[in-house]
Amino acid sequence: MAEHYDTDLDSVFDDDDDTIDGLGLDGEPDVARNYNRQRPLHSNQQKPAANTAANVDDQIAALSRHAAKIRLDDVKESQDREKDKADRATSEQVLDQRTRMILYQMINRGVLSEIHGAISTGKEANVYGAVAYPDINGPPIQRAVKVYKTAILSFKDRERYITGEHRFKHGADKGNNRKMVKLWAEKEFRNLRRIHSAAIPCPEPIQLKLHVLVMSLLGDRKGYAYPRLRDARIAGEDVDQQWRRLYTQLLGIMRRLYQVCRLVHADLSEYNILYNDNQLYIIDVSQSVEHDHPRSLEFLRMDIKNTGDFFRRQGVDTLPDRIIFDFVTSPDGAVEEPGLSEAIEQLYMTGLSSAIDGKTAAEREVDNEVFRNQYIPQTLEQVYDIEKDAQAIGEGEGGKLVYRNLLADQVVSQKAAEDLSSGDESDEGAALDDDSGSDDESKFAKGTPRGKRFQDKGEKKQHKHAVKEAKAEKRKEKMPKHLKKRLIATTSRKNK
Repeated sequence: MAEHYDTDLDSVFDDDDDTIDGLGLDGEPDVARNYNRQRPLHSNQQKPAANTAANVDDQIAALSRHAAKIRLDDVKESQDREKDKADRATSEQVLDQRTRMILYQMINRGVLSEIHGAISTGKEANVYGAVAYPDINGPPIQRAVKVYKTAILSFKDRERYITGEHRFKHGADKGNNRKMVKLWAEKEFRNLRRIHSAAIPCPEPIQLKLHVLVMSLLGDRKGYAYPRLRDARIAGEDVDQQWRRLYTQLLGIMRRLYQVCRLVHADLSEYNILYNDNQLYIIDVSQSVEHDHPRSLEFLRMDIKNTGDFFRRQGVDTLPDRIIFDFVTSPDGAVEEPGLSEAIEQLYMTGLSSAIDGKTAAEREVDNEVFRNQYIPQTLEQVYDIEKDAQAIGEGEGGKLVYRNLLADQVVSQKAAEDLSSGDESDEGAALDDDSGSDDESKFAKGTPRGKRFQDKGEKKQHKHAVKEAKAEKRKEKMPKHLKKRLIATTSRKNK
C-alpha cells in the first residue's frame, strides 16, 4: 500500500505542475525554468539512480508537520479504508491524501497559512476558507481554496463544453478522471486570469496545483463570503431602482466578457453571481468557453434567459432576449466606462419602447420563446438557406438575421451605402444636362468582341498576305543548309 501511495504522489511533488504557460508562482515569466526545459533531454553524464520512494517518504514526513493547520472537523485522517479508490476520492467533506499533500505544500511555501471549514460544496468542487500571513506583523489575508473532486466528478454532462475546446481537442479521456479534472481546473485558472486582467469583478487567481486552486476570497475581513445574488437582501425605499441598476450592470459585464475577454460564461445565473454593496462578482468560470466555440452563441442565449428570468421575478422590466443578444455580440459600441453605462441606458430607453410598443406581456413572452428556440449558425456552412439570407441582405433586411453580427460590416451595410449613394446622385441629377447622361452610357458601351471568328474577312486576308511577305523576306537572308553544314565541318576540323 505504501509503495502505491509513493507512486500515486509522484505528481504531487512534480514542480512542473506549479507553473502554467511558463509563468512562475508570482505570474512573471520563469526564465530559468524555461531555459532548463529547452535543454536536450539526452545526456552522457553518469548519474546515480535516485531513491524515489525514499525521497517521497522524506517529503511526506517533512510536510506532515503542517497537518494541524488544516482545521477541518470533518476530515477523517485515521479512517481505515480497504479500497484505494475510496482513499483517493474527494467526497463532500473528506480530503484525500493527495489533496492534503498539495495543501501542505502550499502552507510550506507561504501561499497559505491555515485552512478552515468549507464555504460551499458542490457536485464538482468544494470551496474552503483559508488565511495567509505574507507579513508576520501585518494583517491576515483571506483566501479561498477550491478543491475539485477527482473520482466522483463525471464528465458525461460536460461533453457539450468539452467538444470544440482546444484544450480537449482529443476528446474526453473517460478512463482518466484525474487528467480531465486537472485540465478542468487549469481551464478555470486561465479564464479567471483573463477576466481579472480585464478589470471585471471576480476572484483573483493566485496559484494552481493539479486539482487545487487558490484564489482571493470575495468576502469581508473576518472570512465571511459574500452572498449569492439569489440570497441577496436588498433594502431601502428604492428597491426597484437598485434591482434595475444591478440588471444593467450585469448586461455590461456580459458584453465585456464577450468583447474584451472573448468568453461566454455558459452557466451564468443567480447562483454563480455574488453580491455586495451594489456590486456583482462573477464566479465559477470553469465551464466558460471561447467566443468561437461551436456552441458559444447557444450558451450565451441560455445565460440571457437565466438571468432575465431571475430579474423578472424581482420586478425588473427586462429587455427582450433578442435585443440583449445583439447588444452583447455587436462589435460596435463602447466596452469601457462611462460609455458602456450610457449605451446600456440608451438601449434601455429606446430599445424597450420600440420593441414592445403595442405588445402585451404574453406577446413579448412569445417573442422570447421564439428567439430561444431559433437556430443560430456560427459559420456559413451552418446556414440553412444561404440564398434566402443573401437575398434578404441584398434587399436591406440583413439586420433581421440572428447572426448578422457575425457577418462582415460591409456585407450587412452594403444596401444602406447603395441607397445613400443613389440618393446623392438623384439630388445632383437635376443640375446636369442631357449630354452627361449619354457620356455615362458610353462608359458602359460594349466594344468589339475579341477573337479571330469576329474579325472581318477582308482584314483577315490582308493580314495573312502581310505575314507571307514577311516570311519571304526573311528566307532571302537565310543561309542555305549545305553551306551551313560545310562551314560547321570546316570549323570542327580546324579545332582538331
